[in-house]
Amino acid sequence: MTTAPGSGARGGAGAAAPAPAAPAREPLPARLRWAAGDAATITRRYLLHLRGAPERAVMALALPLVFTLLFVYVLGSGMTVPDGGSYVDFLIPGMLAQMTVFGVAASASAVADDKDKGITDRFHSLPMSRIGVPLGQSLAEIVGGLLTLLVMAGCGLLVGWRPEASAPRLAAAFALLVLARYAFGWLGMWLGLVLPSRSATDLIGMLTFPLTMVSNVFVPTDGLPAVLRPIAEWNPVSAVVSAVRQLFGHPVAAGGGGGWPQAHPVAAALAWSLLLLVVFAPLTVSAFRTPKH
Repeated sequence: MTTAPGSGARGGAGAAAPAPAAPAREPLPARLRWAAGDAATITRRYLLHLRGAPERAVMALALPLVFTLLFVYVLGSGMTVPDGGSYVDFLIPGMLAQMTVFGVAASASAVADDKDKGITDRFHSLPMSRIGVPLGQSLAEIVGGLLTLLVMAGCGLLVGWRPEASAPRLAAAFALLVLARYAFGWLGMWLGLVLPSRSATDLIGMLTFPLTMVSNVFVPTDGLPAVLRPIAEWNPVSAVVSAVRQLFGHPVAAGGGGGWPQAHPVAAALAWSLLLLVVFAPLTVSAFRTPKH
């Protein structure tokens, strides 16, 4: 682990005592280097754990494939798209956005697992940056999330999805998906730190399904009941879905106005992602600094 600038070796009976964060006397560049070094160490640790847990890799590869086959060939046979477009072109951007929301459960489970095993306590006993640890966890999660997105995109190409966009727009769409996954990951890490146990975080995956179902992932919001339509239109998932559909070249016009998020989907998706980061990144760092047992 990267040690604090100017800190000496720790030993003896006081080795298990909580280590202080970056000393206030150190200049800001030194504290930033310290945080970056610890973040890189934690990122590497999580990626090594992924390599040592092949079942997680299998799930990351199998889940997009199962979802694609289920929704395209089972549910998609009875679905229609406004203006007579292809349901595959309508669905795959929505499923890519759905994968970003699943980052909540993945991040919460990883953080809660470390907390239950005492690894988080061990981090507190070491002279590590209190910002570097959650930052490293978030960076490692986004690597896994990017692989899942690429697998989902590959499954979409296999079933006939063909984006009609230039290379810069394709890159912008995937960058937006990665940003959304990263933002939802901070929400997941905060939940993993504040919830009482690893078993409690298992419920998060179940709770993300209503968030994706009451959205435009699988059907246009125009067909939803009147009471659900405003919720779906202002759902952050719907904003990400509409944005990537637009960037991939398959926009779906929202009838009846659709609200500001559907009229400006890219701006709405960026706003939701930045809002999640601004709110939950500081909350996560604070929860890591002051753990509750």
